[in-house]
Amino acid sequence: MAGIFIFQRSVMTRVAVFIDYQNVYMGARRCFADLRVHFTGGQVHPLSVGALLVERGRAVDPLRQLVSVRVFRGVPSSEHAPQAHAACQRQVQVWAETELLQPATRPLQYRSVGREAGVERLQASEKGIDVLLALGIALGAEHDEYDVCVLFSADSDLLPALEHVRSLGKRVEVAAWRPQLGYASRLALPGIWCHYLGRDDYEMVADPTDYTR
Repeated sequence: MAGIFIFQRSVMTRVAVFIDYQNVYMGARRCFADLRVHFTGGQVHPLSVGALLVERGRAVDPLRQLVSVRVFRGVPSSEHAPQAHAACQRQVQVWAETELLQPATRPLQYRSVGREAGVERLQASEKGIDVLLALGIALGAEHDEYDVCVLFSADSDLLPALEHVRSLGKRVEVAAWRPQLGYASRLALPGIWCHYLGRDDYEMVADPTDYTR
């Protein structure tokens, strides 16, 4: 009788990476001082970040595969900051045209912080991005879109979303920049794995493009 061979197909571990872009950008600028020289310092390619984080995880799970990178950021006003608005639109368009990369945006909110030389000074801030990001993480788990969620952000408001994801049986990991001395802010939950990324890692994923041109 001919031998019977049973082949067991390896099951892929689906990894989704979620990036709080402004948080990541500003975090890099704080950790690596020379990046503050030019506004492009701190910019990253989201897909490169996702690929790096998945590769790091293969040390303990070689079957990991990147299924999506979702990047969230605020968009400057075309009225109050036309050049920044145009630059952001170009950057987001590049993301939208990149396979596996899904950008999500919301308009920045502006408030008056006084007047200088007779001109009103406005301060921009993100409103609703953390909620949008939390929803993306939670709904992705509920719809079984991934097995592992990796969140790159230091915003503690996102912790409830991560706790919810774990309650659904999904694995949760976070990423944080590591300065040359000490540690930067990171999200912490019991038993959570943090991917610390240093200066060499930043150089691997940096995006030096000047989108204002």
